[in-house]
Amino acid sequence: MSMARNDTLSDETVETHPAAEPPRVGSLSRWFWRGMGVFGLIMSLAFLLVISPLTDRVYFGMDCQDELRPADWIICLGGDAGRAIESARLLQDGYAPKLIVTNNGAAADRLAQQAIDWGADPQDVLIENRSTRTVDHPDLVADLAGIDRAQDTCILVTSYTHMKRARQIFEDAGYRHLIVREMRWEREARATSGLNWRQRLLVAPRICYEAAGWCRYWLFG
Repeated sequence: MSMARNDTLSDETVETHPAAEPPRVGSLSRWFWRGMGVFGLIMSLAFLLVISPLTDRVYFGMDCQDELRPADWIICLGGDAGRAIESARLLQDGYAPKLIVTNNGAAADRLAQQAIDWGADPQDVLIENRSTRTVDHPDLVADLAGIDRAQDTCILVTSYTHMKRARQIFEDAGYRHLIVREMRWEREARATSGLNWRQRLLVAPRICYEAAGWCRYWLFG
């Protein structure tokens, strides 16, 4: 009887279950330390921008404003209501007969209305509303207004840190007579040399934004 019982037990199939997979602690740990490394790199860069005099050189090197002279067009790039105010003043001062505001969708209409609110004649304001990036502006405003890129003089109104990139993009698109301007009140209020750490802290994000814009333009156009 003992042998029969053993035979029966030997004939039974023993069902086994695979062991549960242990949590991937190692993988989570690697991602955590990678994230910490990226965070540390960003913080180190921010710290260097705040304490380094290199920030001053980069910031003041962005200045490429031209002297005002009569032009055929004023082109107001979207992104800041102050640009519309400055453009309206230039139009009122008689520097050009027409103003083109360029932005995307309803933002272009708001920009035009801001210029009108500050004294621009609605009949002298043209609206380009299909641009989504700086690189879109040159072709779209030329198509809208019939600008002769080789002959017409255009006053390009934008912000200080954006001036140099905007100039390069318009020149690459064939514009040969540009007058690049920023908002006059910002220029009057800005330090001309020797930023302190608080000022560097304020301008560092703008410098980083423009650096990213330059990289995208160089890589993708």
